[in-house]
Amino acid sequence: MSRALRRFRPGLALTLAWAAATAVLLALGAWQVQRLVWKTELIAKAAAAATAAPGPLPAEIAEPAALEFLRVRVSGAYLSGRAVALGLITRDGRAGSRLLAPFRLEDGRTLLVDRGFVPEDRLPEALAAAPPEGLRVLSGVVRAASTGTWATPRPELVLPRWYAPDIGAIGRHLGLALEPVFLVLEQPEPGTRGFPEPAPIAVELPNPHLGYALTWFGLAGVLLAFYILLGVRAGREEGR
Repeated sequence: MSRALRRFRPGLALTLAWAAATAVLLALGAWQVQRLVWKTELIAKAAAAATAAPGPLPAEIAEPAALEFLRVRVSGAYLSGRAVALGLITRDGRAGSRLLAPFRLEDGRTLLVDRGFVPEDRLPEALAAAPPEGLRVLSGVVRAASTGTWATPRPELVLPRWYAPDIGAIGRHLGLALEPVFLVLEQPEPGTRGFPEPAPIAVELPNPHLGYALTWFGLAGVLLAFYILLGVRAGREEGR
């Protein structure tokens, strides 16, 4: 054993603090590894679904997550005066939101449709505007509902804007029974002149989890180095 290690005297308090912090950092790193595997599988599923021909929306949706990225074609009509905004995002340097509007299917069910991106300065106009009228046929990608996480901001009910696609809460706000999935349009709707602007966010999924995992594991390594340094310093002072 080296002379420096013989002088290693971190003390109980420092050791307990280091062990607790390290356990948290390693747990966070392991969680990000799990998220990395999940997101990698999700991206592969989205890429495969993007090339499939659109089919009908299943009549019964028992497991919404199983329909993620399924390409479908539906027919029906928009319901007027009940649109909401989703998220606060940027596109081409502009801040804005996605525009969600209820769509009554021919079989009587009601489905939220993500009509596309709306710049922030045009959002009140888009929320107040009447959607396209008449029978319409829409194609897009299915996404499942989500209530977000503990860090997701609360909805702004006055606007209204949600920061997660919490379809249950949106349905209660609109007074509608909604399907537990929503449809992201792939192409501009006829007659809308590209407004809102469809964007293929359904298959453009960021996957930063490897970087997050390396960050947490790296912090655990830095913490270990400081623990050793402080323990050696305490041992030297003790030996004086």
